[in-house]
Amino acid sequence: MKLSQMRIVSALIFIFVLQVSTAFAADLSSMAKITGVRFSYGSGTVRVVIDLTKEVEFVENVAENPSRSIIDIKNAWIPTENLVDTPLESLAAKNLRVAQFDSQTVRVVIETMAAIKPFKLSGGPGGYRLVIDVGNAPFQENPELNNRQQQTTETPQTETQNPATEIPPQETEQQRREREKQERREQRERERLERERQKQERREQRERERLERQRQQQQQQNQNQSDNQQSDIDKQIDNLIGLKGKIIVIDPGHGGNDSGAIGPTGVMEKSVTLNVALELEKLLKSEGAIVIMTRSNDNTVSPLGADAGDIEELQARCDVANQSKADIFISIHADSFTKPDARGTTAYYYSQAEDERGKKLAESIRGNLCERLGTPSRGTKACNFYVVRHSDMPATLIELAFISNAEEEQLLNSEDGVLKAAQGIFDGIADYFE
Repeated sequence: MKLSQMRIVSALIFIFVLQVSTAFAADLSSMAKITGVRFSYGSGTVRVVIDLTKEVEFVENVAENPSRSIIDIKNAWIPTENLVDTPLESLAAKNLRVAQFDSQTVRVVIETMAAIKPFKLSGGPGGYRLVIDVGNAPFQENPELNNRQQQTTETPQTETQNPATEIPPQETEQQRREREKQERREQRERERLERERQKQERREQRERERLERQRQQQQQQNQNQSDNQQSDIDKQIDNLIGLKGKIIVIDPGHGGNDSGAIGPTGVMEKSVTLNVALELEKLLKSEGAIVIMTRSNDNTVSPLGADAGDIEELQARCDVANQSKADIFISIHADSFTKPDARGTTAYYYSQAEDERGKKLAESIRGNLCERLGTPSRGTKACNFYVVRHSDMPATLIELAFISNAEEEQLLNSEDGVLKAAQGIFDGIADYFE
């Protein structure tokens, strides 16, 4: 751009600014002038008084974040010395700003969440006054706050202010009635809120009690279910083992003056059979079986004692089983042979029995005995032995092992061998009743 052109543009801009400034200055004479802004405190309220030279129109709006009331005074202007931007010492309002918003509007901004009640009062011949009350309660001056505010933010009186139009500091009868009415409304509201709070607490308490009852009921149901499950398990175990209440007669072979077979080192059959029978008795009783021993000591069973013959002694053992109406009869023995290398376990049953329950019992015991003792099986065999033939219930005669065999004699005479033999017979009985 050439220098001459720049001078022309600059001249045009100057002329435009001058015209605008002259026009705005000329319009001030037709606009209302803000000659003063002041505020005073009441009981929970704030009063803002704006002095003007002319009657004006105003528009009220609200805005959020922060909450504030906005009053635009139309066709008005405010000199720089009368601008206001100050915090307020009241719960009703936090801050007050009064400034020129545009060329024809003065904006009043009050940061508050309370209601405002603006109105205008005509003053003396020289001007008007816009009074804005912030807060719900009727305005009643607070001298202490007002004195402190006057010391720091007092605005000099202008010639347009008219003291005669100020609200008297004393509360009028109408104001008192309004204040008391407002206090009663607030008290009723507080009471209503308190009733609602108590009602809510009762509802919450009832809900807590309901949940606690529900929890206890669920806990009881779980406990009952657990008890039922445990009861079912107990029943299943009882059914599995099937020994509870069963009457079982155990007959330790020989005894008294009858030693039975004797092993290479002098171990007697009557001692081995008694030791195994006593251990078996403990196992069966622990499972609820009713155990009857034909003998529990080193004695004969027949009341004739040493004078009893073989048949009388054997019949006495059968009598014990038949008179007790036993479910099963087990006679325990140890085998013997002239050849010392003979070994193994054998079970016998009466071949002429009406059913095969005796065979089942013998087979069950023999299989478990061989497994526990580690002895070879010599089979389950039919026989015509006196005790199994004359017993009224399923019966078996068990040959634990060969006492004439040195190794098996040592096994039967050991604590471990006795326990294994008793456990093997017990397992066989359990399998039989399964």
